[in-house]
Amino acid sequence: MTAQTDLLPLSTAQAQAWRDRVLPAPEQIAEGTWAVPVPIPDNPLRYTYSYLLAADDGVAVVDPGWDGAPRLDALLEGLRGAGYSPADIVGIVVTHYHRDHLGLVPALLSLQPDAWLSLHPHDIASVEAFRTRASHSTQGSLLALSENLGVPEERVRELASVFAGTAESASRTVFAFDWPDALLEVDDGMLLPVEGRTVRVLWTPGHTFGHIALHDEETHTFFSGDHVLPGISPNIGLDITSISHSLGDYLGSLDRMRGLPEEVAVAPAHGFRFSGLQVRAEQLSAHHDQRLEELRTRAAETDDQSVYSMCRGMQWARGFEGLSGFQLYAALMETAAHMHHLGMRVPALDDTDRTS
Repeated sequence: MTAQTDLLPLSTAQAQAWRDRVLPAPEQIAEGTWAVPVPIPDNPLRYTYSYLLAADDGVAVVDPGWDGAPRLDALLEGLRGAGYSPADIVGIVVTHYHRDHLGLVPALLSLQPDAWLSLHPHDIASVEAFRTRASHSTQGSLLALSENLGVPEERVRELASVFAGTAESASRTVFAFDWPDALLEVDDGMLLPVEGRTVRVLWTPGHTFGHIALHDEETHTFFSGDHVLPGISPNIGLDITSISHSLGDYLGSLDRMRGLPEEVAVAPAHGFRFSGLQVRAEQLSAHHDQRLEELRTRAAETDDQSVYSMCRGMQWARGFEGLSGFQLYAALMETAAHMHHLGMRVPALDDTDRTS
C-alpha cells in the first residue's frame, strides 16, 4: 500500500465510490470513451474498469473484466448505455492475462466472433503455459514450491486449496477458449486498429511480462491497466514466467512514464481516474526502494533467509499474520521477486522461471 499524496482525482464519483467500497456507475470520461466497472467476486479490489472506445466502425473494449453471467450483464449494460450492442464490438484489447481483465473475453467472442483480440505475445505465451500447468496435477509442484519458499508444513495445505481452486476454475472457464482468427499480437509503439483514433501501445512489463498500457493521443488519456494505480501498488512476482526479472522490468517501465505528456489523464483498471502520472510513478519506485531496504534489514537480522522468513520481516497492510490463502501466496512471490533483484538466492526460481 502506498500514499496518494499529490494525486488529483479526475472523477469525484469514482473517487468517492472507491473510498466507500461500492460500485460506481458507468461514466463517460472523454469524447467517445466510457468507463464501465465490472465487479470482481470476493475480492478487495471489488471491480475492474472496462473501457469502451468509440471507433468509426463500432466500439473497442479494453479489459472486459472477470468472467461470469453477472459480470457480463454489467458490461453489456454499460455497452448499451454508451449506445452500442455486442454486434458493434470490433475489437477487444487485454492489457494483461489476469482473470479480472481477460475473463469475459470468451463470452464477448461468442457474442461477436468477428472481433479482433489483442494481447502482447508474452502474455499469449503465459496463457498457453497456464493451460499446460492447469491440465496436470499441481500437488507435486505445489509441494516442491512450498519447500523452496520455506513454507511451514502447517501452511502448505492452506496454499494447496488456493492452487486447486484457481487452477480448476481458470482452466474450465477463463482459458478454455480458442484463439480467434483475428488474434493481434501487439508490441511497443504499435497503433491499435481502432478506426478514427490514435491509440498507441506501450509495453510495460512488470505486473506481467506482457503487460501493456495504452495512450490515446487525441483525448490525452493513458489507460494504465494495472501498471500504475492510485493508492495501491500492483503485485510484482505473480507472473512466474518472468519472476527473475519482474521487479527490474517494472522499475524500468515506471521510468518510461517520464516520457508521456504531463497533462495525460490516467484511467486505471482499479481505483479512480487521476492526474499526476509522473508523481505516482515516483511514489511507486520509492515504495519498492523501501521494500528492498526492508529485505536488507531482515537479511542482517536472521540466518533463515528463506522466502517465507524474509516475507515475515516485511511490512504488510494487514500484518504478516493477517495474510492467508491467495494473499499469502502473492506476498511470498512478491518477496521472491525483490530478493532476486537484490541478488539473494531464491530456490523457488529453479522451478518457476521460464524465460532466463
